[in-house]
Amino acid sequence: MLPNKKAITEFEKEFRRKYHEASLIVALLGASGKGLDLRRKIKEILKKEGIIGIVPEDDFPPDIASDLVERSTLRKGDVELVFINVESWGSATEFGHFYMDKKVAPKLRVLVNYQYHPLHGGSRSYLSDACLTYMAAYGHVYPYKESGEFPFLMVDEVILKLAKRYKEWKVLGKEIFSR
Repeated sequence: MLPNKKAITEFEKEFRRKYHEASLIVALLGASGKGLDLRRKIKEILKKEGIIGIVPEDDFPPDIASDLVERSTLRKGDVELVFINVESWGSATEFGHFYMDKKVAPKLRVLVNYQYHPLHGGSRSYLSDACLTYMAAYGHVYPYKESGEFPFLMVDEVILKLAKRYKEWKVLGKEIFSR
């Protein structure tokens, strides 16, 4: 039996209410320079969706060791997703710190240029190998493209799509899948 239009409208109203009330905190890790500028831009885009983005360079105390503050913060339950764009030696080191951490690894969403993605690229690098291990264990390694390359999404598009869907799942999916 199909639901009537009134029931669908009520469902949509209730979903939108819950969606806007639901909180989601995500960390945005990656390279400095242009990478930092991009993460700041993504943080603003997420804010419009009611998603709190954390950029460690801006949001963590500068006078405390960043690697200690990062690890401590990301291990806590408040941060539900950790996006890391592995595009520099520093972000590769961060990935190395977190991909085997039992509290952070399940939250990690790894973004790599498609050329280094273990399934889509041709690289046989240590990074690609580590991504394959992480992907086999947790399944969250996403290829992205630089501008003008097909068929992959850009970094900001990948993050926004995943964060929004996670928030939708948080509002509806947990309820559906926990029955």
